[in-house]
Amino acid sequence: MLVSFDWLKRHARDFDFGLLVALIGLAIISFLAVYSATINRPLYEGWYKKQILWLIIGFSVFFLLVLNDYRILTNSRLLWTGYGITMLLLVIVLFFTGVNGSRSWIPLPGFQLQPSELGKLFAIMGMASYLAKMQEQEEGLNLRHFGKLLAIWAGPFILIMMEPDLGQGLVMVGLFVAMLMVVLDRKPLLIFGSVAGVIIILHFIGLTMYPEIYLKAVNLLPLADYQKARFVAVVDTSLAGKYGFQLTQAMIAIGSGQLYGKGYMQGSQTQGAFVPEQQTDYVFTVIGEEFGFIGSAAVIILYFVLLQRLTKIALTSNDAFGTFFIAGAIGMFGFQIFENLGMNLGLMPATGITLPFLSYGGTSLLTNFVIMGIVQSIAIRRRKLRF
Repeated sequence: MLVSFDWLKRHARDFDFGLLVALIGLAIISFLAVYSATINRPLYEGWYKKQILWLIIGFSVFFLLVLNDYRILTNSRLLWTGYGITMLLLVIVLFFTGVNGSRSWIPLPGFQLQPSELGKLFAIMGMASYLAKMQEQEEGLNLRHFGKLLAIWAGPFILIMMEPDLGQGLVMVGLFVAMLMVVLDRKPLLIFGSVAGVIIILHFIGLTMYPEIYLKAVNLLPLADYQKARFVAVVDTSLAGKYGFQLTQAMIAIGSGQLYGKGYMQGSQTQGAFVPEQQTDYVFTVIGEEFGFIGSAAVIILYFVLLQRLTKIALTSNDAFGTFFIAGAIGMFGFQIFENLGMNLGLMPATGITLPFLSYGGTSLLTNFVIMGIVQSIAIRRRKLRF
């Protein structure tokens, strides 16, 4: 697509450079962390090169989407065809061999496709499209509309839980709730928020003050034994087997970094390969150990900027689809960041959730950049034409 100088001049003022800076910062840190976590592990030899490749592809897709009007993606035929293909992939993945108890990947030449990432993307797009049409018809959220929204969301959610992938399932819940919050009236919103707040408070009270009751409650959950073990590890690592060992090593890595860190490529836990899956779920431990509290705070600030820019774009968008789409993105990224940092710090159970834009992973990175490309496309087209 050829872009004229006049086009660039018209849209440059609405381009969100804060969002781009946050993405570039996270990409640089991602490469440094993945390189440090894999360079001394023969099993992951060359993975940092793949990470560079996926980051380049991700940014290329990001700018390609920025140059094209995002409303092309809201075309019902294109959107629902993509949704249908994603549902098919989520069924196909169930026939492949599981990894760590979950059948989440389809092996392809050169990489592994994770359909659940696409499931999140098309769930957000499908719900945003339906909510936008609902608003155009000036109709509120009634039982009929809620049922249809639930059906759009539940398709990918059920198949993801059948893998089973509890982490991605919880992310699906997070984005669903975030999108509902935009359309709920004040009273149900307050009730829902209060219930969610109580659940979170009870989690931390049980974790810190009543561990025995917490463990009994975990045993009552309808989860597999390995999933329950991840909850147990948060209370007592000695009772959780390999999950307890993983959490112990992660906390040692982060704690030993102290204020300034041990220095890049100088972390004993990281270079000694003591933390399992460090390039994916536990990539934050590399930052905590080698860059310390200051490096960890820098990452959190970048995430804060990212979410703040998303919120700003959503609030200033003149398009209902754009607002609802970004609400889903905020719910998705916000939940992933909260859960991943929490499990790295031993405050939340490990659920296999990656850290957005930092963890190693092709499908995850590409999906995240697609979402950000759509968001930036919404940002530069949020002004109405004036005649």
